[in-house]
Order: sequence, then structure tokens, then C-alpha cells
Amino acid sequence: MRFSIGPLLQLTREQILAIFAGHPYGQLKYVRGSYISAPAAGTALVQFTVPANMKAAVIAVLLDATEGNLFEIRWTSGGASKSYRVRLPSDGVMAYDFRPGLNLDDPADPNTTISVVNVNAGSAGSSYKADLLVGLW
Repeated sequence: MRFSIGPLLQLTREQILAIFAGHPYGQLKYVRGSYISAPAAGTALVQFTVPANMKAAVIAVLLDATEGNLFEIRWTSGGASKSYRVRLPSDGVMAYDFRPGLNLDDPADPNTTISVVNVNAGSAGSSYKADLLVGLW
């Protein structure tokens, strides 16, 4: 499921976490990426390392770019690389809501990294950013 939520960018981390109250996880982590100009293909726009002795699921991803592109959410589960692709069809902001969790049945392993990368290189003058909401247990 996806929905456009540009106003979400104006909320504090605590306000964003409150939107997802009642989640089945022990902890929620919201990670804000930084703007990257004309990123090369495969650039990690945001990353989160799963703590030791925990598993993680991707609950939501926020994409912000000055052009459309294909993006890939990457994680490791059971020692195997996993991924899921989403498209930002044009410039703007798009949030992908995966509640209760994109990979809830295939969670990210402890001590591994969840990342969101752009599949194709950004064009000259473009700007990209991604945020990530992760549930931990």
C-alpha cells in the first residue's frame, strides 16, 4: 500500500512514531536519511543496523526525490540477501506503508543492515532522500 504524505516531513520523530502506536513490536526506530545530490546507482539513501539479539521488519519507507526512479529495500534474513522494489513514479514525496511489516515473515537478521537504495543513477542536479521506519523484537 502506498500513500502520499508530504506533511509527514514536518512532523517530529515522536509524532511520526505516535502515528504507528499499537504496533506489535518491542521497539520502533525512525531513521532519517540525508539529501544526496545526483546519487550513483545503488547508493544507500538510508541505512539501519539491526541490534544484536533482535530481528527487524520494515514498517514504512518515505521517498523524496526531484525525479522518478526505482528504489530497492534491502535486508538479510536467514543469511540470505532479500529485497523489495518500489517505484516513485515522478518527482515528489511518497510514503509506502507496509504495516504490519514488509518482511514480518522474513525478518532482518541481528547485526545486519537494512537499506534503501536508488536502482538507477540520479540525473545531474537531482536530489534524493529516504527515511525508514523499522519495528524491532
